[in-house]
Amino acid sequence: MQQHIPDLPDGEQPMEQPPPSQENVTENSTHPEINKNMEVHHHPDLHHKRKKFKEYFLEFLMIFLAVTLGFFAESLRENIGDSNKEHEYMQALLNDIRTDSLKMEYTIQDNLRKSIKLDSLMILSLQGFSNPANRELLYRYKGYAGFYSIFRSNDATMLQLKNSGGLRVIKKDHVADSIARYDYEVKIIYAAENLYITATDAAIASTHEIFDNSIYYDTSYYKNDAFTGKLIPLLNDDPKKQKLFFNEIEYEKGATDNYIRNMQSRLPFLKSLVQFLKKEYNLE
Repeated sequence: MQQHIPDLPDGEQPMEQPPPSQENVTENSTHPEINKNMEVHHHPDLHHKRKKFKEYFLEFLMIFLAVTLGFFAESLRENIGDSNKEHEYMQALLNDIRTDSLKMEYTIQDNLRKSIKLDSLMILSLQGFSNPANRELLYRYKGYAGFYSIFRSNDATMLQLKNSGGLRVIKKDHVADSIARYDYEVKIIYAAENLYITATDAAIASTHEIFDNSIYYDTSYYKNDAFTGKLIPLLNDDPKKQKLFFNEIEYEKGATDNYIRNMQSRLPFLKSLVQFLKKEYNLE
């Protein structure tokens, strides 16, 4: 299609349109709505104002207080936990010591009866054994040669206190001292028990050289759980062997009496420790 150009006066030339500038082209080449919505971002000012000493001090103080309060809160939590553990340990230990006191009383009574019978056996050492009645008493009392009744502490809680670090939760020094003494006293009883066991074993061995235990299966000597009155035989009529037997019985009696004294001297401490723990920790 041909463009119509209007007539111009003579001598005048039509003005030429200036070519669009590159800048205009670039601007117009983009969508006008995008240009309209574009935002201008400014670079941040990196030159901060210097803080005053007071601001630094306040920040330090706040951090210090936060750390300190956290430390005290953790310490308080640990102390409360340790206090609860201490109370639980003491209740368990109290129960163990009560049990130990009863067991010790029974063991003392058992060994007192043993000691009395060994006394009777030693008196027979001065009698002749040709008499059937004396021979029968000899067989009756010899059953106490070799009788055992030993004390065993219920040390479950004590082992926990020692092995699992439980002693550290005991804050009261006088309580810790009493528990340490209790452990020591039990060890002394065990030391006396070693002599008791050694002497009892020796007495048992000596009975095997003197007495004929087959008579309990012979109704002419023993029937219906009683002796018949017939003269009971001995394996060895050698007076020297018999003297050695009574020496072992005397050794056993001495070890038994020593064992009894050890328990008797420590039983009051166990009972007082029970009352002490009940009072210190308000236990039942």
